[in-house]
Amino acid sequence: MPEEIIDLNAIATDRHSINSSDKPKEVTFNRVHSILYGDPSTKLIYDNAQKYFNKTFDQTYPHTFLKEDIFISIIQNIHPLLKLQFIVEVGSFTGNSASIMGNVLKKSYPGSFILCIDTWLGDLNMWVNKVVWKHLSVSDDGRPTVYYQFLINIIKQNLTEIILPVSMTSILGARFLQTYQFYPQVIYLDSAHEQGETLIELSLYWNLLQPGGILFGDDWNWRVVRCDVKKFIYMKNLTIQHFKRIWILKKSID
Repeated sequence: MPEEIIDLNAIATDRHSINSSDKPKEVTFNRVHSILYGDPSTKLIYDNAQKYFNKTFDQTYPHTFLKEDIFISIIQNIHPLLKLQFIVEVGSFTGNSASIMGNVLKKSYPGSFILCIDTWLGDLNMWVNKVVWKHLSVSDDGRPTVYYQFLINIIKQNLTEIILPVSMTSILGARFLQTYQFYPQVIYLDSAHEQGETLIELSLYWNLLQPGGILFGDDWNWRVVRCDVKKFIYMKNLTIQHFKRIWILKKSID
């Protein structure tokens, strides 16, 4: 079981959770940006997006299966007592799915934002089988530059005050949220898709999800993903919904 292989609330011994009395009632874009990068009114993370690599808008990455109507249906099913204000996406790549969600939030949920957690280093399939290799955009010195493609794609859609990237592993990202007691209402899990790793991610991010919230993910057709999701719902006695490749879990309010 996940609880037996990972401490859900573990934080390194030289750190501690931020006191709840200091925690803002709402997790805001400006608050998280200030913690990660400094005051966004003086230096926004997007300001130097083209400093190192000359990227242009490109959303041709083919493996984005989240659609606007599916996302709207999902967020309309969070518990009525919850205000949709903070979404976490784990696995963003070029930002196609983040853009879909961000444009919905921009139109209908003012003040809300998405924290995008990704290493922007690609997954095993990309490095071994060279799947969508051109989109990883590896530089001559061997470093993927897809992160800068993500930044440009968000800038060109005027979503720089709604979508905030943080270059971390999924586990580090979960620990960051736990440290600051930042609990999202919705989590989209679309990370590495390796068996066992997906199970750990599910365990960590389910623990962070607000009661009444929704955790959903992509690639139900991948055997390794389906295996870990099925293990998790069995252990948690959950009911799963899925729409084509998208799988959906709702957390009880009690």
